[in-house]
Amino acid sequence: MTVAVTVLVVAGLLMSAYGGLLDPRSCGYVPGVMVLLLPLVGIAAVAWAGVVALMRRWWQTTVLGLALLLSLPSLGRVCPVNLGSDLCENDSTFTVMTYNVAGFPHLFTEDSCHVIRTILDINADVVLMQEMPHTDYAIHYDTIRSPKNYFEELNAKFPYRSYSHKDEVAIMSKYPFVIDTVVPAKKGYDTVIYHKDLDHYPALAFDVVINGHKVRLFSAHLQTYGLSNADKRITGTDTDGDCDVMQGSRLYGMSFGAKLDRAFSMRADDAVNLRNAIDRSPETVIVCGDFNDVPGSFCYRTLAGDDMKDAWTECGLGYAHTYNAHRFYFKIDHILYRGNLRAVDARVYSDVPHTYTSSDHYPHTATFKFY
Repeated sequence: MTVAVTVLVVAGLLMSAYGGLLDPRSCGYVPGVMVLLLPLVGIAAVAWAGVVALMRRWWQTTVLGLALLLSLPSLGRVCPVNLGSDLCENDSTFTVMTYNVAGFPHLFTEDSCHVIRTILDINADVVLMQEMPHTDYAIHYDTIRSPKNYFEELNAKFPYRSYSHKDEVAIMSKYPFVIDTVVPAKKGYDTVIYHKDLDHYPALAFDVVINGHKVRLFSAHLQTYGLSNADKRITGTDTDGDCDVMQGSRLYGMSFGAKLDRAFSMRADDAVNLRNAIDRSPETVIVCGDFNDVPGSFCYRTLAGDDMKDAWTECGLGYAHTYNAHRFYFKIDHILYRGNLRAVDARVYSDVPHTYTSSDHYPHTATFKFY
């Protein structure tokens, strides 16, 4: 019996650690789901290794230990251990924030103020946002009744801004920038009907000059899972009172497995498309956004390639999740980079007041310095 359990745990651990090497377009969604479960599978493997060690099943303990050792690179991405910080007060640095603002929820109520207040308080140098409101009024700050008191401060801190409801991604910056259309449109769409048409992904590139250095920043929101409220109840979350935005879409009646298969496959296409744009870009690049997938996934590995570093892996400490709803506690927002940069600090603001009620994502920042 213990042998069977050991084999199952080892197989599950290795699949969770390296399932992202398998292309979901040809291998299906199961490896991708296993990658999502890596933290739980890793804990189970450590616990079972302790059990068989107490039972003096030494060869099983050795096999489990080797499997854990082989999985360390993947576990290190999910739960990095970086003690201390390279950030010094005298350093010439700049900070980038990625934040899925969830459409500035309840745009005409105080909840949208919470998102704006969070952005102002963190005070990054460049803010890249996803899921901007599906209305042109979002950019005309003076027309919004409730949060308009914040906009003078917002405009003063970020004099350079760009937003298009068709692209759904936006930038607010303390530095001037130029938009580069290196990411070709996957399909014509209008985000007013975003939940009826989930065949697109929005991404833009912004060329920013910071302290004399040109940096290309990508903001991307890759393919979502398209789950309904009923699907999300698998975690025990009560969403009966929520408006189900998926109702009426062509995905609504699909099975849970079919939705996963579709999402992982389409997100793989998105990642390959975006990676091609990265390859055509200058050397110094920062890729931010809501990837809708975790470290070690096929999407993440494709975007990271052999040349991109992860700011959280380089500077973070412990397990962090950037999605905070429906008990799906995954880190699906990322900041990858390459070039003459070095990440000296990375943070996920899971303790920001009001963040939970204002967006289903936490803001994520990384501070860089040139070398």
